[in-house]
Amino acid sequence: MRSKPFWEQTYADIDAITFKKGPTSDVAEFYNIFNDNSIVLDVGCGEGRNSVFLAEQGHRVDAFDISVNGIEKARLIAKIKNAEVNFFVQNLGEFQFTKDYDVIISHGVLHLPEKIIRDRFIEKMQKFTKIGGYNVIGVFTNRLPATVDNAPFTKSLFAVGELPQKYDAWEIVHHLEGTFKDTHPGDIHHEHAFERIIAKKMK
Repeated sequence: MRSKPFWEQTYADIDAITFKKGPTSDVAEFYNIFNDNSIVLDVGCGEGRNSVFLAEQGHRVDAFDISVNGIEKARLIAKIKNAEVNFFVQNLGEFQFTKDYDVIISHGVLHLPEKIIRDRFIEKMQKFTKIGGYNVIGVFTNRLPATVDNAPFTKSLFAVGELPQKYDAWEIVHHLEGTFKDTHPGDIHHEHAFERIIAKKMK
């Protein structure tokens, strides 16, 4: 069993692309709905694929990840692309909000901590999102079990439908649920069940 998740090794390799190049598909499709010059928080940003992209669109972006390797690589990529992002190393469970955000993004992260931690964090995300702002979230669900190599680090797969239910007071702009297969450097192959939403805070 791995003592660390596979992405720690690929984050440390500047030539490796851990989770595909460019922004996630939902951000690429819907980023135009965000207000100009939005204040953005990217939670569990990894190599910064969404953070850098949104900074290039003129948004003011804070982004954190628990991985030192991930943040170091994200900073290097941002520098190469001349994109200004406030990257920092942070444990999700210990993060303290100090301001409100127009957009909060969390992709592939919230199923990793214990349920009590991720549910408490979602409540804080919602509280510190401005009226008219957005939460952009992608999680893994229990439609499929966690892959063998990821299982030790995956503490709280979401039930199918649990994520949108947490946003029943918001406007759901985008919702997609299903399964997908992906491949990572080192000939690592996975199949995951996912659910994602883009939700707008109405009041």
